[in-house]
Amino acid sequence: MKRTLTTVFLFALLLASQGCAYLHDRGNDALDIVDLGFTFSKKPQFSAYVNAPFVALEPIGYGNVDARFVGIGGGKAAWLSPHFERSAGLLLWGREELTFEHSRADLAAMDKEESRKAAEFHQVGVGGLILGLAGVYGPPPKPKDLFACPHYLHLGWFGVVGTARYWEMLDFLVGWTTLDITGDDKRWEKK
Repeated sequence: MKRTLTTVFLFALLLASQGCAYLHDRGNDALDIVDLGFTFSKKPQFSAYVNAPFVALEPIGYGNVDARFVGIGGGKAAWLSPHFERSAGLLLWGREELTFEHSRADLAAMDKEESRKAAEFHQVGVGGLILGLAGVYGPPPKPKDLFACPHYLHLGWFGVVGTARYWEMLDFLVGWTTLDITGDDKRWEKK
C-alpha cells in the first residue's frame, strides 16, 4: 500500500510540475480522437461516403454537404457550427474536403490555396496517395487523416458524421508521457 501511495504521489507531482498546459493539451488530444455528431441543413443534401477500414486507402461513395454541425468535430465541441464536406471515392482513388469551421460561402470567399487549407483538402486511396506524394493535383493525407476511418451519411436535411482517428488515439496515449507525435500540443499558445 505504501508503494502504491508513493507512486500515486510521484505521478501527481509530475502532473503538477507540468502546469495547466499539460492537462489542457491532454483535453485537446482527447477531442481529436473522433469526429462524432449530427449535421442539419436547410435544403436537402446528400452524402454517403466511407473511407475504411483502418487506413484511408479504400474510399467509396460521394458527398456534398453544406450544413450545421452538433457534436465533436475538428478537435472542438460544436453547437450548430458551420460544416462543409465534399468527398468522392472509387476504391483506388478519392478526394476529401472537410471543415467544421467554414461554410461553402466562407470557402468561396477565400483564394484557392487558403480554401484548401481551411477545408483540409487531400487525396485518398492508393492512387490518391501515389498522386499526392508525386505532387499531382493535391497533397496526400496527413498521418492524422491517413490513419482514420471517416463515415459521412446525410440524407435530405439530417445526417451523421463518425470518424475514428487512430493516429490521434496514439497521440493521446503517448501524450501522457509528454511526447507529442502530431505536434499539436500548446495549440492555444499558437493562436
